[in-house]
Amino acid sequence: MFRPRHLPTLLLLFVACLPWQDGHATEPEQRPVIAVIGTGRVGTALGPRLATLGYEVVYGSRSPERADVRSLVKATGNGASALSIEAAAKRGDWILLATPYRAMHSVLEQFGDLDGKIIIDVSNALKAADDGLMSMASDTSAGEELQAALPSAHVVKALNTVGFHVMANPAAAGGPVTVPIVGNSNSAKTRVTGLVRDLGFETIDLGPIRQARYLEGMAALYLVPYLQGRREDAFEFHLRKDSSPQESTGVRAAQ
Repeated sequence: MFRPRHLPTLLLLFVACLPWQDGHATEPEQRPVIAVIGTGRVGTALGPRLATLGYEVVYGSRSPERADVRSLVKATGNGASALSIEAAAKRGDWILLATPYRAMHSVLEQFGDLDGKIIIDVSNALKAADDGLMSMASDTSAGEELQAALPSAHVVKALNTVGFHVMANPAAAGGPVTVPIVGNSNSAKTRVTGLVRDLGFETIDLGPIRQARYLEGMAALYLVPYLQGRREDAFEFHLRKDSSPQESTGVRAAQ
């Protein structure tokens, strides 16, 4: 005989028997393998942190057997490894490009098929100017050049406006740090946003990859205190959100 007290058990049995869309119970998304291309200051800062978050890290290097690369792999731990650039790019689900802009195009020649892969671009197309500061080294940006060279991949510009020491330890900034993110794929930006927030940063989506030129300009501004020997003025970007006027008639054209 059915009694009301049996209802919770019956409901649980009913839910357990429901068909799932893919035939399996929903499970947490498996973390992607991240190929960190470059073992300089940026790669050395981000690789170990990604490993502590549970990502498998594979470093891509022209000389993966070099002593300093082996030491980085050991320090990273959590199953990290080092391969050639081509092999690392093939192994990684996502690619974090942590090379200087001047090396970007030669690195691209070593990539194989990157169809559908997410590429996190941390580079800046900058060069030294006559006045001792930085100027743009591209008519567009490193991010746009990368997307044009790899049209079947999803390039997301992120973390290019952050100091390597803050990448390694966000608390070193003494307060919140905002990471602007741009790219043509909304789904890729969403996934990279999750990673960047896991690293301890605030984020803001600022549009498609063509906006990368302005983010790289922000990096040129970031370097001014360092290049002028005014380290006491060094800063990290923090963009205060939710600051729109209470009433607005829309955005006026700039012309």
